Amino acid sequence: MKTSEIKILLQKYYEGSTTTSEETDLEKYFLNSPADPEFDADRLHFEAVASMRDEDIPVPEDLEFSVLETLGKVQRLQSRGNRRIIYVSLSIAAGLLLMVSTFLFISRSNDSLFVTDPKIAYAESREALEMVSKYFNQGTAKLSGLGKLNQAIEPLNKLNSLDKAAKSLSEFGKLNQGK
Repeated sequence: MKTSEIKILLQKYYEGSTTTSEETDLEKYFLNSPADPEFDADRLHFEAVASMRDEDIPVPEDLEFSVLETLGKVQRLQSRGNRRIIYVSLSIAAGLLLMVSTFLFISRSNDSLFVTDPKIAYAESREALEMVSKYFNQGTAKLSGLGKLNQAIEPLNKLNSLDKAAKSLSEFGKLNQGK
């Protein structure tokens, strides 16, 4: 065989497009006749394939189970990766939606934030302050009962002064006994 024919057949062989007769031709060339030095690696490959063909390779009993288990692990890892991609994509979409809606809201309501007529501004301010006053008065009305609590505490303050007087008398009594 010519070197150019061998190169073409080798290219087809490594691409997986050779026929069985072309593969046997390659094997005969590399195993039976001296090959060109440029094909030394290919010769070693075909010699290894020929030597393995005669070997009896034992097949483990649990081969099917281990292959299926490995495939299951790969599928679980891929589904986790897909979930992460979905979560990241949804997070980015939500952020973009939030930014766009905020921009649109601000751009539409930007004109209504400023009042140029002083009379209208005064009326709006007065209305806002009256509303604050109304709610403030409603909130403080419920605190009116605290005055009654202060009245109830006043007699206790008198007890405090009685306690001070009792302590003074006890100290005076100790001084008298010490003489």
